[in-house]
Amino acid sequence: MKRRILAFTLCAVCALSLSACSQDTAEVMDPTVTVESEIVSTGSLSSDSSYIGTISSDGYATVVSMVSGNVESIPVSVGDTVSAGQLLCSIDDDSAQITYKSAQAGYSSASSSYDSAVSGYGGDDLTVIQEQVKTAEQNYENTLALQGIGAASQTEVDSAYQTMISAQASLESAKASLESAKASVETAAASVDSAAYQLSLYRLTSPISGIVEEINVSENQFASSGTLAFIISNAEDKTVTFYVSDEVCQVLTQGQDVSVTYRGETYSGTISEIGTMVDTTTGLFKIKAVIEDADELPDGLSVEISTKSHEANNVCIIPCDALYFNGGDSYVYVIEDGVAVKTPVTLSLYTAEYAAITDGLSAGDEVITTWSATLSDGTPVRLGSDVDEAESEAEEAAE
Repeated sequence: MKRRILAFTLCAVCALSLSACSQDTAEVMDPTVTVESEIVSTGSLSSDSSYIGTISSDGYATVVSMVSGNVESIPVSVGDTVSAGQLLCSIDDDSAQITYKSAQAGYSSASSSYDSAVSGYGGDDLTVIQEQVKTAEQNYENTLALQGIGAASQTEVDSAYQTMISAQASLESAKASLESAKASVETAAASVDSAAYQLSLYRLTSPISGIVEEINVSENQFASSGTLAFIISNAEDKTVTFYVSDEVCQVLTQGQDVSVTYRGETYSGTISEIGTMVDTTTGLFKIKAVIEDADELPDGLSVEISTKSHEANNVCIIPCDALYFNGGDSYVYVIEDGVAVKTPVTLSLYTAEYAAITDGLSAGDEVITTWSATLSDGTPVRLGSDVDEAESEAEEAAE
């Protein structure tokens, strides 16, 4: 009987010990995940693609008018030597000037509205309204405390509460208003860029240095869009011909930089001709680029050519490390009030380092850029920089 009592006592002691250990372990487990983050910015992102091209001795570039209008001046003649970027022809741009000035006015108005809003709110961090909310919240807490000792009525408590709710609503409204104003500025800026590009099309320039071989437009005469206006030759340079899809063709522009690689050597050049019809043999669009100082490359040689093929403008830019994928859907984790919030995003373009997001994020959002198996929606997080700072302060205090 004594042995049974002793055995029972030992089991109870062991059970209590295990229970205590489990409780201690649960107390020290911290669900917070240490992460790194980056603030979302807006801008443009482009990516390059490589193609196989064929070298030839064409050594010339065609200049095609991309707009219609009356030709105002042609400051060059057949036989003249011109430099890359030199003006060949000016087309009446009155309507384009009006559009550009209107876009500038729109940008100025949007910027003024945004600056006014920021000033009225005490800065882009809404300092004035933030202080109003803090004051209203403190007043409500004080009024509740006074009610507890009989120094404030329920009517006064209700009034303080309504004032606090109103202040909080004003803060949310101000945030939305400021975001809207910022979006208007970004849209207006994009309109200015677009109008500036359209305006530039009314000034035809030489894509290469060389000799004017042919002029197919006349002063004070109407020139239609698509007119082959000039032919510029340069026997010292070589031409590389390659083919691209319709999607890429829409991105390419005359004068755009290209690079050709052969046997470890890189040659620079510019796009001189963009096909407007699909090549019946390849089903693609023919592109020509003039390559500088490449006279040693033999005709018929196949080379690798690289140039910008995709571009996304006025988009949110984030590191690729911030992206997660699941079943073809992409998402990120945004830090909100110390918690990771799973946020679906629409991916437009990505390179080896960055991704362009068209929907799901706004400038100023803070995205997590480190991967963790324990990271999920609602997980509490802390920044690694904060941990390092706390450890440094602890070490200094210990010393």
